[in-house]
Amino acid sequence: MLCILPLSLATQASRQDEAAQDIQAAKQAQAQGDFAQAVDGYQAAVKLMPEVPELYANLGIAYFLERDYDKAIAAFQQALKRKPALEGANLYLGMAYIRTSRFAESIKPLQKALSLNPKIREAYINLSASYNEVGKSEESLQVLQKAEKVFPNDEEILYSLGTLYYSLMMNSYDKMAEVAPKSYRYDQILGKSYEERGEFSNAVVEYKEALKANPQAPGLHYALGNVYWLTGHYDDAMPEFEAELQILPEDYLSTWKIGNIYLHGRHYDKALPLLLKAIGEHPTLAPAYADVGKLYLRTGNDERAVEYLQKAIKLDPTEPGPHYLLATAYRHMGKTEEALAETQAFDTLTKAVNERRRPSDAILAGAGDQSKDLKAVQEDLDAP
Repeated sequence: MLCILPLSLATQASRQDEAAQDIQAAKQAQAQGDFAQAVDGYQAAVKLMPEVPELYANLGIAYFLERDYDKAIAAFQQALKRKPALEGANLYLGMAYIRTSRFAESIKPLQKALSLNPKIREAYINLSASYNEVGKSEESLQVLQKAEKVFPNDEEILYSLGTLYYSLMMNSYDKMAEVAPKSYRYDQILGKSYEERGEFSNAVVEYKEALKANPQAPGLHYALGNVYWLTGHYDDAMPEFEAELQILPEDYLSTWKIGNIYLHGRHYDKALPLLLKAIGEHPTLAPAYADVGKLYLRTGNDERAVEYLQKAIKLDPTEPGPHYLLATAYRHMGKTEEALAETQAFDTLTKAVNERRRPSDAILAGAGDQSKDLKAVQEDLDAP
């Protein structure tokens, strides 16, 4: 017995050393993209130390990277049989199930991975996808909403969330097309869809059809007026906004846009009370503050212009227009450094806006030249 025990310890130490060499070789091969060699290394290590769950997990990851998902699943199962709380094994097992279209089976290990570490972005994305595939849209949405709170600026999570919202929207629209194809709400939906794609002529047609069916429905006159307003047809937009206010007097957007139309026409005495009324009804309406600032700038009251333009920028610091107007006001007041800073901010934000792709262009199909008779208007930033 005295001879056997040291021999056993020596043998164990020898196996550990040999396994360590295999593991190191596997890691190097994996780092170099040689996943087959990595598999061989981890297999050799597993044979030497079959009781170590992490080795099965690493072997599973190597199989996963080699896209041998069935063998990866088997390896992860062995790892979790020995140690259920392995974060990586649960995550990759769930993803391997997804790669083999076993969506229902992927849910449990992905949930486990998140319970072990609530900051695994891949677990959120894959768990949401699995829920969606098995027809559990609400659960899918809840997962992504939670993910957005953990990763508020992650483009993949935002993309997944946006895609899911769009899918849910289209499912609702499809159902409405089945149950109420001749309803004013369906016409309204079609109008909004055309509007989002920039097909303004078609949007006008659908909104008008909706109004024929229900001229007193809140929001319809505003929707039609807004298309006219977006395309610079202010004479057509004005009566629609006014009609909306007859139905919904507290509609601050209609109030603001009537004021905005008067501002475009340089009817400042009519524009100011409406713009201020809109701000009073909705104190965070940044464009209304910008319009008041522009009005004061045009009427020679630079100090009041600065006050409202600064407020507009505070509410929406990413909008270029108020920075341009504020730079103009500062130049009038002889504040050269401040004017330069605002001009630079305007240039930077304008470049960012130009580089930013519109989500509707990327996601919605069918954007085209349906609006040849309606030309989109660009905001007037000219100083007085």
